[in-house]
Amino acid sequence: MRGVAAGLALAVLAGCTPAAPNGSIDGDTAHGFTIASTRCESCHGGGGSSPQAGVPRLGEQWPEYLVKQLKAFAAPASAPNHRSSPVMADIAKGLSERDMIDVAAWYASQWRQSAGARDPALARVGQQLFLHGNPADNLPACASCHRPTGLGVRPDFPNIAGQDPAYVERQLETWEAMRGHPGKLMSLIVPHLKPSERAPLADYIATLKSRPVDGRD
Repeated sequence: MRGVAAGLALAVLAGCTPAAPNGSIDGDTAHGFTIASTRCESCHGGGGSSPQAGVPRLGEQWPEYLVKQLKAFAAPASAPNHRSSPVMADIAKGLSERDMIDVAAWYASQWRQSAGARDPALARVGQQLFLHGNPADNLPACASCHRPTGLGVRPDFPNIAGQDPAYVERQLETWEAMRGHPGKLMSLIVPHLKPSERAPLADYIATLKSRPVDGRD
């Protein structure tokens, strides 16, 4: 058991070595605003922090990560990077690569309001999981990749600080079916997460404070 835990921890640490940041993304935020206001605002809200439960908050996200996700939504089901979403697929397929870069740059420049915990007691349980994992179940700490602040590491590990808890919980619940591909780091981690641990983690993540993306990791 201890050997398995050590092996997974080493895999996580190795996988959490990001590509070198390439500075501020070269995006036209004015054009990005036009795309966001006409194609994204109805779900994600004006600044990317929709009050609707279950909708991801896009503000202050690493722009390269947002581009990567848009490309995944647009990719065919047979592609290794495919990410399934009937709603997002149609929208992403209607965007050029330039459009994706521009709208990502605009959302990256927008302040993300922390969603807040649905249950503060659960959030306190989630803090332990986020910072220390659960060694008994070979679950590594989320902070290993997403950092203790939840801000992640540019460009590969997303800023999850203040993210909507219903969205995070749903992603953890459906990861294997919707996004689990061989070789993905989260596909190694999620099976070690108990169903009862999803809500506490999501609530703790929702309490973290984000900050503007400024080209630094």
